[in-house]
Amino acid sequence: FAISLFIIFIFSGISMAAVSPEDLYNKGNLSYENEDYEKAVSFYEELVKMDKVSREVFYNLGNSYFKLKKIGKAILNYERALRLAPRDKDTQVNLKLAKAMAVDKIDTSERGFVLSAMLFLYDRISVNELSLMCAFFYLAVILVLIFSIFFVAKRGILFYTAGAFGILFFVLLIFLSVKIKDENFTKTGVVVTKKADARSGPKEDYLLQFTLHEGAEVTIIKEAQDWREIELSKDLKGWISKTSVDII
Repeated sequence: FAISLFIIFIFSGISMAAVSPEDLYNKGNLSYENEDYEKAVSFYEELVKMDKVSREVFYNLGNSYFKLKKIGKAILNYERALRLAPRDKDTQVNLKLAKAMAVDKIDTSERGFVLSAMLFLYDRISVNELSLMCAFFYLAVILVLIFSIFFVAKRGILFYTAGAFGILFFVLLIFLSVKIKDENFTKTGVVVTKKADARSGPKEDYLLQFTLHEGAEVTIIKEAQDWREIELSKDLKGWISKTSVDII
């Protein structure tokens, strides 16, 4: 009997391992089409656990949670999808719709026209795209300088061209550095429970500061055991349970 159980366990493990990411994705899509959103979530979440993610996986997962009226999880996954595809219109629209359904309307400081114009490129390009652009302009500078050695008559124009490419390279490099910092070192989270009580310290018996609701986006400052210190503004901070907020 014990041997039979062992054999069943081994074969079930092999069966699970045989399920490819493509199969899970297709099963998730089929479940979504059949309006079985809970099952769709389970397939997409399995892909996330396997780190087989893409804009499509996060977008579909966000849609599934939205259908289940889990606004926090929907916003979380739309935000993750936008990090991979910042210009995707469908994700932008659905994120805006999900945020409109959140209880907490947290004001964010307006950038103004000039700053918005300066950051137009920054907001619409992913880390990978910025990396490729930096590499392109860096190589362009090197090639133009090499050409200037052989084309003496055009050396002045080539130097100006190399300078222009060099300026673009450094601007994009700054954007890339800030983008990497924002996405990898500055932790942003979304409240995924119906409500989350923010306290003055990392324990239940600390003073209640304020209460957030599902879908609220926060900056995570630090962690202590089962708690995360979050910040809404310089003057508004508190500690909430780790289970209440997921990191984008």
